[in-house]
Amino acid sequence: MDNIKEINLEGERIFLKKNDYLGWGVVHPYRIDGKINWKNLLAGGNYLRLTIVIFIVLVCIGFFYEHAKTLEIANECLNNTKPLLLR
Repeated sequence: MDNIKEINLEGERIFLKKNDYLGWGVVHPYRIDGKINWKNLLAGGNYLRLTIVIFIVLVCIGFFYEHAKTLEIANECLNNTKPLLLR
């Protein structure tokens, strides 16, 4: 936490880090005063944001799974059909 500045605002500890492009931003360090802060380590400081990210990832996995199953069924249908014989 060399380049992270700590400020106290109304009894709440806020950690700021200077970015080259965007200026100052709030960071959520996973270690504060030598102790691991599990909320920041697992959720990045916000459980709602973690829940939204998990939901989006699960939806994407569902899309890929459904697409793979659809391709598998289509391939099975194409392989099981007999060729059309024209006389």
